Amino acid sequence: MGRVILTTGGTGGHVFPALSVAEEIRTRFPECEILFLGGQGAEREMVERAGIPFKGLPAKGVIGGGIKKFLGAFWIVRALLLAAKEISGFKPEAIIGFGGYAGFCPVLAGRLLGVPTAIHEQNSVPGVTNRILGRMVKRIFTSFADTKQMFPASKVVVTGNPVRREIMSAKNKSCDKAVLVFGGSQGARAINEAVCAALPPLKDAGISLTHQTGKADFETVRTAYENIGMDAQRVSPFIHDMAAAYSRAQLVVCRAGASTVFEVAAAGKPAVFIPFPQATHDHQTGNAASLAETGAAVLIPQKDLDGNKLAETIIELISDQDGLKSMGEKALSFARPDAASAIADGIESIICTRRVRGKA
Repeated sequence: MGRVILTTGGTGGHVFPALSVAEEIRTRFPECEILFLGGQGAEREMVERAGIPFKGLPAKGVIGGGIKKFLGAFWIVRALLLAAKEISGFKPEAIIGFGGYAGFCPVLAGRLLGVPTAIHEQNSVPGVTNRILGRMVKRIFTSFADTKQMFPASKVVVTGNPVRREIMSAKNKSCDKAVLVFGGSQGARAINEAVCAALPPLKDAGISLTHQTGKADFETVRTAYENIGMDAQRVSPFIHDMAAAYSRAQLVVCRAGASTVFEVAAAGKPAVFIPFPQATHDHQTGNAASLAETGAAVLIPQKDLDGNKLAETIIELISDQDGLKSMGEKALSFARPDAASAIADGIESIICTRRVRGKA
């Protein structure tokens, strides 16, 4: 494998699985050149922190209106031309998109230029960009079984969602009565507010919290911890070392994006999932249900969330150490630690198939 383009954009939930696959490719093929094409958001910092060259493209979400409105968005033509220019210059052997608006044009441009292409769909319900691309690409990797048959069955390979290796190292590690709270890379106000309301009973129960708030709510949440006399040093707008945070936790309270669900499972952590209700097609509820149905997690709809409900749930779970252990074991049984490897296998396969046909 000589050159590969990875593409996606937006939050860490899209980018981290792509970086996991990049890590796998680098391990197998140290000489392989990888280029990341993404949007103009936070993905640049995440990718460059991993030591991967990054090129930014125009990308903008289109809320509502479906596929026709998306394809009619004016930025697509410019992004498609820029993507085609980068692809022509880099000459990749394959392109794989990991969802999101920023990942659409590079995969489409690659397909038009005759480069083998693939996509990975993280969520239980595919997004609009991957539904379109699924008709064009050679291979479709999915985190969950495609029970609604949104993709051509002959192209689908269920791999799970790739998880960084350092996250997997968190299994079988924890600190007594330690809870990790986060709402994704940008935080979640509903979770932050419920946790702040739950602080008095959590403090009385001797529970310690590591809390990622997002930038917007950081000062408010930190002040709430300080006012009640709880450790505010573990409150931060963003946690860079998530492996250490998972390692410390006996229980995780979080949203239910696909990356989060599979990270929690790979770390072997019991969880309280609070799905984001405005997620497209309510896919986070479907993601959370997949793990909750195994007995590894509790699902609280945001409409039912308040400080009392959250405190009661956390204290009940933490008080049952045998139950927590059982939930952690069930989480590990759900995990797919070989997801990045399976996707790398698939990319290698479509590259080899093209080489063979080229020689025929």
